[in-house]
Amino acid sequence: MRSTFKVLFYTKNQSVKNGKVPIMGRITINGTQAGFSCKKEVSLTLWDVKANRAKGKSEEARTLNQELDNIKAQITKHYQYICDHDSFVTAKKVYNRYVGFGEDYHT
Repeated sequence: MRSTFKVLFYTKNQSVKNGKVPIMGRITINGTQAGFSCKKEVSLTLWDVKANRAKGKSEEARTLNQELDNIKAQITKHYQYICDHDSFVTAKKVYNRYVGFGEDYHT
């Protein structure tokens, strides 16, 4: 069965501190959603709403976009792992694996 998978970044505009807003993330798989904080902040003037990234070529924008790309790559890696090892994938399962909840650690 084919599943839909999407990682989206957006700003939480209600929480403006020092001209910066927190960046939030959302994982969507087959209509199920899991939201999380990226623990990053950005100036509203630097955020591109349509592209869901920082705009411009400043060092701050490049660094932030690279960090967002890394987060997306990690989430995608966990999604692929769950697809390979489990018959049923949800956004919450991917999120829990991304943050390390419910994972078996072998020493």
